[in-house]
Amino acid sequence: MRQGAGSLKYILFALSLVASPALSSVSTDLKGRVSDRLGHPLPGATVLVKNDSLAVGEPGAVTDADGIFRILRLPPGGGYRIRVTLATFGPVEFSDIELVAGQTYTLDVVLNPASEMKEVLRVEGHADVVDTESVVTSTTFSSEFISGLPVLGRDYQDVLSLAPGVTDVNGTGNPNIHGARDTDVITLVDGVNTTDPFSGYFGQQLNIESIEQIEVITSGATAEFGRAQGGFANIITKSGGNDFQGSFKFFMRSDRLDGDGAGIDPPELRAGLGEVQSLRELSFTDFYPFLALSGPMVRDKVWYYLANEFVQVETPINAVSQAFVTQTRGYREFGKMTWQINQAQKLALSLSVDQTKDANQGLDSRTAVESGHTFKRGGPTYTLKETAIFSPTYLLESSFSWFDNAFQRSPTLDPDTNHNGVLYVDNRPDLGGNGDGFNQAREPDPGEDYDRDRAYDLFEDFNHNGRLDLLFGEDRDGDGRLTPPGGCEGSSNEDINCNGLLDREYDLNQNGIADPDEDRGLPGVPGTAGNGRFDSEDVNRNNLLDTVGNSGPTSFPFWNDRNSNHIHDPGEYRAPLFPDRDYTRGAFITGPNPYQIEDHRKLISLRENFSIYLVGYDGPPTFKYSIL
Repeated sequence: MRQGAGSLKYILFALSLVASPALSSVSTDLKGRVSDRLGHPLPGATVLVKNDSLAVGEPGAVTDADGIFRILRLPPGGGYRIRVTLATFGPVEFSDIELVAGQTYTLDVVLNPASEMKEVLRVEGHADVVDTESVVTSTTFSSEFISGLPVLGRDYQDVLSLAPGVTDVNGTGNPNIHGARDTDVITLVDGVNTTDPFSGYFGQQLNIESIEQIEVITSGATAEFGRAQGGFANIITKSGGNDFQGSFKFFMRSDRLDGDGAGIDPPELRAGLGEVQSLRELSFTDFYPFLALSGPMVRDKVWYYLANEFVQVETPINAVSQAFVTQTRGYREFGKMTWQINQAQKLALSLSVDQTKDANQGLDSRTAVESGHTFKRGGPTYTLKETAIFSPTYLLESSFSWFDNAFQRSPTLDPDTNHNGVLYVDNRPDLGGNGDGFNQAREPDPGEDYDRDRAYDLFEDFNHNGRLDLLFGEDRDGDGRLTPPGGCEGSSNEDINCNGLLDREYDLNQNGIADPDEDRGLPGVPGTAGNGRFDSEDVNRNNLLDTVGNSGPTSFPFWNDRNSNHIHDPGEYRAPLFPDRDYTRGAFITGPNPYQIEDHRKLISLRENFSIYLVGYDGPPTFKYSIL
């Protein structure tokens, strides 16, 4: 098991005091100025924010002596309503405002005297974005935009490449930004790093239905970002709200709807080579069901959000010499519970789990399907986040995350091709192992059929002259060679020492005790001498040296001459187990893939952001004290 760079012993505590125009890219701030129609500031005005579809507990603020207000740490998303009231002035309400992660919004409000207004003034529109405060170059995709994208696949990586300067030419899900390496992109989910600490690639798939916004930062990242030279994918997940909501989506693609399948190109695109005939006979089905539920557990206090997704992708491939289907199956689960402890403190606990299995990998026109491999990956990520607003000028945000993913690569064809439970014989000197504790290339499982003649080798040199005498019928297995010493085949062959004799120990004095002069062991059989019992090769006590079970001493146990040709044809008798098949490279690669990998990676992340606003609306930047 490998521990990633984020495991406990690798946690790096870096203290830094930095200037930053925004608190964090996982939320947004709202600020503005309230004045009368002559431009005079209106202190004491109440600004109330509400959003029934997001976990917002109606935060508010009161304008200061300059008419300035600021509301911190609002979750990004649409559907915000902002109401501004002040005694003797008519109230104003803004609706359908959308807040984007990582951006500070300003909303200047003008109030008219109540004598001139008989009802609430309602304004539809969006707040202005203050771009002059940020040098960050980024592209933001909302959940509404993502749901309408005509992209093939339902992975968040399919969205990243839509941002300018971002490409993923090999389709691995690890894009590069402005030509940087694909390992130089950091993925943050709710501000927490989910990048694989070992490889630098993405560490977890996400349920795309659980994503509220994706911000792709391609340059000019602020000081709160680090450990990447390419860019950042900043993902904000959804939260529940006061309204109960549910959605079900279903995507499907099948050979029943698209009989031609995929991978079929005109012959001129393949140097005159057309498709494999069997390609159109392949069956495949892509299947994406989504279910999402959200709502309040305690209205205005506790909310939940749940998203479930099952993934099945089957792609037919035309490899010119063969046709096959690559398969992906898995699931992605996401759950979040948000607790508004009070108006100044919020706690959120989320769990994201993904499991993916990719089958028939590593195949091409020269590699048989049996020589491919299967890749499995996935695991949970737990995130606990607390936001505490001590005052309009002091804010503390704490995050703790535990990333725990397992990775496995296994051959499509089981390396134990003879299914006897043995892969190497290092601990079996009688089968060629040297007992050094290392499974070497010359120590694979030989099976039972050492000479691969499909017949059990038996003791044959009855006249002990060291040669095969055909006139005396010594070629019992019909292989034209003399069985060497110890060469009797079969794990259940009773002639253990291969001497042609039924060896046993006898109780000569009939006292029922294996005396030292009686317990001398079987000739050539280690471990039988001095073990305190009477040993015998006749396991089933039928006074015969059986090859298999009660077959007797025969090279072809339980032979049934089905075609009556008096020849031991394969399939008519019980044959010894063949050795495990090898991975064979030639004009066509066959046999079990030789590479098998199991890995377990963990990453612990702790992040503390303490922000101080030294001045108000139009002053210098705020200061942030961070522990990462």
